[in-house]
Amino acid sequence: TGWVIESTQTPTAAYITSQAAVSCTSSTMCMAVGRSANLAETQVTLAENWNGTKWVTEPTPTQSGVPPIAFLSGVSCTTGSACTAVGWHYNSLGIGVTTAEVWNGTKWVLEHTPNRLSAEGSGLSGVSCPSTTACTAVGVDVDTDGTPVTLAEVWNGTKWLIQPTPNRKGAKNSTLAAVSCTSATNCTAVGYYINAAGTEVTLAETWNGTTWVIQTTPNPTGATSSSLSGV
Repeated sequence: TGWVIESTQTPTAAYITSQAAVSCTSSTMCMAVGRSANLAETQVTLAENWNGTKWVTEPTPTQSGVPPIAFLSGVSCTTGSACTAVGWHYNSLGIGVTTAEVWNGTKWVLEHTPNRLSAEGSGLSGVSCPSTTACTAVGVDVDTDGTPVTLAEVWNGTKWLIQPTPNRKGAKNSTLAAVSCTSATNCTAVGYYINAAGTEVTLAETWNGTTWVIQTTPNPTGATSSSLSGV
């Protein structure tokens, strides 16, 4: 009938909180993720659980980094006791690296995610889990020459693995913002890239179970900037 604002919890000592993504398995179970910052400018991951009556903050693992910043930007739940959230954090060297956490129905637990040793920075922005043993996460990887390129990682039930992703020839910046999978062998990811002319245009890629393939996407006539943020 209508939209109603719901009250959410604010973590103790937080002066900035924001949620970036949400996943619901039923009308009585939703998980939202984002970040929380205190007056010391320490930013930590944030997760809140909707139990059908109210939103409750669920403690998330702390990442140590320089500066101390961590962010969750995507989440996908298959059941009330199985959610995967992804994002990024700064490591001890001050380099942005990928982050993944899993909700087991009781608590959030960190999972190890790979990062290319040559990358100048990496982060995950979206995730989709068609089952508890299959998740695909996408984001951006900063190449050795400073060029942002597409990134995809897959959870096979045991560990996260990097999947090679294509980039448009001559692109100055390529980013995947979101992904949706119907199975472990069928995913679509969307985002944007900056072409050789310096124009930001839409980007879509599909996973066929073997490789990621770029799909042709339209852009509105006369648009000076176009991008896709969800799928």
